[in-house]
Amino acid sequence: MKTLVAAAALALLAALPARADAPLDVKGARTVDAQGVIALVQEKPELVILDNRRPEDFKAGHIEGAVRILDSDLNPEVLAKTVPSKATPVLFYCNGLKCGRAAKAAQTAVGAGYGQVYYYALGMEEWNKLGLPVVK
Repeated sequence: MKTLVAAAALALLAALPARADAPLDVKGARTVDAQGVIALVQEKPELVILDNRRPEDFKAGHIEGAVRILDSDLNPEVLAKTVPSKATPVLFYCNGLKCGRAAKAAQTAVGAGYGQVYYYALGMEEWNKLGLPVVK
């Protein structure tokens, strides 16, 4: 009987949908790839870069100049303290499409009325694959 219950539980778990990937696009934000991030840094010196990952991920390596704010800690008040104005360009990133934290953070910024929201959907997964520099 225990074997039958265990088999049924495994079958049920297998039938559940896999964790959904983060979206490639966030309505109201502009999606960029690694080259787009580099261009933003070069072209927009006022750019605020927000890393939406956990502290241990940030410590392991992040994009230079990034400020770490976990997506669940981000709200309009925190944004107002971190980004000088709603017209200031702001970039959100996390560990990539399997993470989803940057998508949530970008949605928060768009919802709060920020006008230049950039979303690096592929995040640190792409950044590291390309061997781009990180700060530890």
